Amino acid sequence: MAASDFKNASIRCTFENGMGEDGKLLKKVKSYHHVTETAGATEIFEVATVLTNLGTKPLMFLEKQSAESIYAV
Repeated sequence: MAASDFKNASIRCTFENGMGEDGKLLKKVKSYHHVTETAGATEIFEVATVLTNLGTKPLMFLEKQSAESIYAV
């Protein structure tokens, strides 16, 4: 049997950053740390919307990344 302990979580926002010389879309990634374990999709989306409105680049992707320690019990 195994158990896990929450370590940390962050929000990763990927923004459009214009077009490259080769015509491909450029991306810019920004991470925001200290996200709580219980933060749900709705709360994360609301925060990302506010953060996106502070900048000028459109949001492409939004991810919650979390880490847990897994161990045998």
